Amino acid sequence: MILKSMSVMLALYAHASASGASINGLSEREPEEVLRICPLPLCDICPTIKQLVVPGVGFALEMGYGTAAVRHHNGDYQTIALIHGDSAYTNLMRRLATGPQDRIPDRKLSNWEKFLYANSRAQRLLNKAIGHPANLETAILASLVSKLKNKVNEKLGPNRAVTAAIMSSPDHISLTAEEVTDIFDYLKMENLMAKPDTLEDLYSTSAAYAGFGMGLCRNYSSVYACEQEELRFPMKTLLHLDFSAHSLSGTLKTLQSARNSYVDETFVSPDLGLSKLEGLDNFDPDLTSDFWNAVTERIVRLAWSYELQISQLIFTGTSASNPRFLEAVRNALKDLVAQDVLDQMEAEYLINQGESSDFVFSTAKGAAEFAKRRQEGPVRCRDRPGCMSLRETLTGGTGGRGRKDQRLNLYVQI
Repeated sequence: MILKSMSVMLALYAHASASGASINGLSEREPEEVLRICPLPLCDICPTIKQLVVPGVGFALEMGYGTAAVRHHNGDYQTIALIHGDSAYTNLMRRLATGPQDRIPDRKLSNWEKFLYANSRAQRLLNKAIGHPANLETAILASLVSKLKNKVNEKLGPNRAVTAAIMSSPDHISLTAEEVTDIFDYLKMENLMAKPDTLEDLYSTSAAYAGFGMGLCRNYSSVYACEQEELRFPMKTLLHLDFSAHSLSGTLKTLQSARNSYVDETFVSPDLGLSKLEGLDNFDPDLTSDFWNAVTERIVRLAWSYELQISQLIFTGTSASNPRFLEAVRNALKDLVAQDVLDQMEAEYLINQGESSDFVFSTAKGAAEFAKRRQEGPVRCRDRPGCMSLRETLTGGTGGRGRKDQRLNLYVQI
């Protein structure tokens, strides 16, 4: 009986969508093929003009530095700053990368361990209540984020000070929502990822994927149309490699859109950062060769750990444009990835040179894109009648359609 009733409900909803009928008496300009078991509710109110035009701000924490970018209402991105972390920051990120990935106890604790955990939780809440950082880790990370925030404020001007943003962290570290919110609370910013949506946490690979212009719908102001567009995206097996002076990291995941925080395999190797090569060329060329062989071997081990064939590559990091790194990647993947994927990898390498390249800022740009969309909305609801006309007035009839001049990515998508 329950199944029969559900079938009737689905049929009625499909008919309403196909015929352009309204739900609750209110018309929605949505694709005819939309079929939802649980239709989204109407938003309480339309977004304000300020919410629609405010720039989206994105921060990206990397192993040894952080970056900031802005996505403006006209669709343009602005790269703001790259700031290197101090020794406290780099030591913390190294410890987080090499320590337990899940920092919330998931095992049975002794009474003493329970006491210590409860005490740390109480101390965290007390620190926040009196306006202090939640803990030492929060203070260290907030110090760098604060510098990035100040750079954004300088670029945007006093009338557009940053009050909300989104921040990504490396996949292997995966800062929790609580850890990110602690940083934002201390800096008096809203963590836009805390808003309930289909993506709860943003990590580097998903952020970079969006920053390269992939994995997100174009028309995000129409929730159903956005869902349908992303459902038609092809499934990809993605390899993301990040290379900087501080580390080599890699992530493998299967995804259809950027709204996917799960990873299948990931690693961070702080001992394979480019800084390890400093001075080696002048003393022992064999050590240089050993270093690049180690980089190749680590990438091979990651690629071999995955059963599916890699169909897409993305690079990030301040050293990702290093020609020896490109050679190491090609050597690692030559028998594991199709030749045209490797050829397009080199094409992307040629256009991403310099300190402002997408290799350096794509992760922050992706975070900024998510921030812009969450500020404009709608998020987990449908626009009320009249809201779309307000959006179109501000965008010249395009609604929320993402970046107007988004560069077509050169990554091969098989």
